[in-house]
Amino acid sequence: MLTDFNFKVQVRVRFVESDAQGIVNNGAYMTYLEVGRIEFFRKAGISIKDRTKYGVDFVLVEAWIQYKSPARVDDLLNIHVRIKEIKERTFTMEYEITDSEDNDRLIAKAYTISAVIDPKIMKSCPIPENIKGMIKSI
Repeated sequence: MLTDFNFKVQVRVRFVESDAQGIVNNGAYMTYLEVGRIEFFRKAGISIKDRTKYGVDFVLVEAWIQYKSPARVDDLLNIHVRIKEIKERTFTMEYEITDSEDNDRLIAKAYTISAVIDPKIMKSCPIPENIKGMIKSI
């Protein structure tokens, strides 16, 4: 339910993201999820440019997408994002992509799991409490 999502970013479907019929290619949805994830972190105070200043980095380890209805060239999409779960070393983000110009028609549902790593040794590490707090603030 969209009311459970506290964060939203919009993207306009570009021609390059579509197939010959003008429908968004399934691979473009990973880009939409990344846009949502990066903007979510920016709002939490963790920018993509300086994310390692906190001594950690995030690595995507799993992604799942369920396509519900087609998006087309020039549609204005809402990417709704929320944190579903935070564990010791990973966190799960949930997404709903809707068509903002068609009564928030559901386009796709998705989730990603990211692991937190120490960028110096590229190994998994516990999520620092300050990072948990920043992520939970949205």
